[in-house]
Amino acid sequence: MKPVMCTYCNTQIYNYIGPVDKIEVKAKNFVPASPNFKAPEPGQDIICPNCAIKFVGFSNQDNQLRMLIDWHYKGSGEVGTL
Repeated sequence: MKPVMCTYCNTQIYNYIGPVDKIEVKAKNFVPASPNFKAPEPGQDIICPNCAIKFVGFSNQDNQLRMLIDWHYKGSGEVGTL
């Protein structure tokens, strides 16, 4: 299991429970890290359940998955609304 971090609001949003040798970005592999966060639905865009930013990719680091945002946002940390 790996924590999944939003690089925009710097919040742990999910726990990744899928295979770690080859990351599978599937809804079933992402468990909400907080009861306040909704589980992702199959086929939907991947967005942060905390700040509502849309992710464009991910970085698989040793101990966590860092969800990447469009470079225009620069990780300002401003929290939006869902």
